[in-house]
Amino acid sequence: MELEDLVVLVMRAGLLVSVALLIGGVLMTPLGPAGVADVHSPVNSSAYPLSRLLHTLPSAPSAVAVMFMGLAALLATPLIRVALAVLEFAKEGDWIYLGLTFLVLLILLISLFLPSIRG
Repeated sequence: MELEDLVVLVMRAGLLVSVALLIGGVLMTPLGPAGVADVHSPVNSSAYPLSRLLHTLPSAPSAVAVMFMGLAALLATPLIRVALAVLEFAKEGDWIYLGLTFLVLLILLISLFLPSIRG
């Protein structure tokens, strides 16, 4: 399998997983506690760190946790795509694009982990 084909497969799989989790979370919303689906809900992403989601999801999945996992899958998909591009450029020996793409990957990773470092 060519790397380009793998990129297409990863992008499609990431989108499908994300959509499935988001729809599953929306369908689970009426089963959860009252107020989660309210417009003035206090739920925000800082109240649901990834470590908490991964720990509680298998034992007691909530609608909010499933939806946040769907968003995490949606955000991870382009990150994986950029990482695959780094591998592709390294394989081709295209050092300029390898450096630029690696810089983009580094910026994405910093932006992903910086909020958890700060607070």
